[in-house]
Amino acid sequence: MICASLLLLFARGLSAIAIPALLFHYGAFQPLWQQPGLIQTGPAMGTPPSVEAMIASLQQRGLDRRAVLLHYTDPFLLRSAPLCGLRQWPGPRLLACGDLHHGNNPIEVLAAYLEAEPHDAVLLTFNPALVAEVRKRLRVPVRSLPPTFFRYPSAVPVEQPLLQLLHLGSLGPHHPRRRELVAGLQTRGRLPFRHASTSSPEEAAALYAQHALVLNVPLNHDLNHRFFEVMVAGVPQVVFGDPGLVGEHRALAERPDVFWASSLDELEDLVLGLFADPEQLRAIPVAPPPYWELKDLLKAAFAP
Repeated sequence: MICASLLLLFARGLSAIAIPALLFHYGAFQPLWQQPGLIQTGPAMGTPPSVEAMIASLQQRGLDRRAVLLHYTDPFLLRSAPLCGLRQWPGPRLLACGDLHHGNNPIEVLAAYLEAEPHDAVLLTFNPALVAEVRKRLRVPVRSLPPTFFRYPSAVPVEQPLLQLLHLGSLGPHHPRRRELVAGLQTRGRLPFRHASTSSPEEAAALYAQHALVLNVPLNHDLNHRFFEVMVAGVPQVVFGDPGLVGEHRALAERPDVFWASSLDELEDLVLGLFADPEQLRAIPVAPPPYWELKDLLKAAFAP
């Protein structure tokens, strides 16, 4: 672990020092995630997954080698491709963990990894409902600050959206709950419904903007990307699940553009009621997601 005085400096006011944050992830460079002070790196961007290579990438840019390491991963990657040697990282280490529904005993996988590769704090990117459970297993601060560092493609809703309930997403073998719900809606035929799949967030945003209402079916305890993607597209959504998915962030569950249903009958009745007055449905205000500025996100994450 890094010295307590440096962590305290970060928690009190990151703007007081010009230390960048190095976001390590295994995906391609994401232009929408960029903001001042954030540097993306990882194997898909030409940086090997090693402390030496990441420090070298900072030095090549003429930046402070004590940068915050913002390490984005999930239980699957912690099993298959863990980032190792982090005791040698000279700055603060923040692990942003997603998809705590992946595989067997994902929280234990996370705890075991942190014993081997200590970090100074943990963010749960998609699982605010699991914060209390994860805190019991870890010895560092654990928080969920959605939507963390993520940003999503914007879209402008059309003036006369299709009066259909739109669902986007996979119905493969790992998504039986979604598949069952979609099949039920299609078989019963009580309301106008469309299921589709897309190949990019930009394509999804364009489809959202053409429809009056979106169906979001999260997995397990996962507050997914779609929750925020739909907001950015300016369209109301119905979440098939429990409002407890948002954890302590009750304001997200109580937004006027977010509706909740926990059964097929409840979902159909809710949607039919909304579609009965298209003008009122279109008039529902849809605010952008509560995006975080990088310095504020890091200050909140490293708070004692």
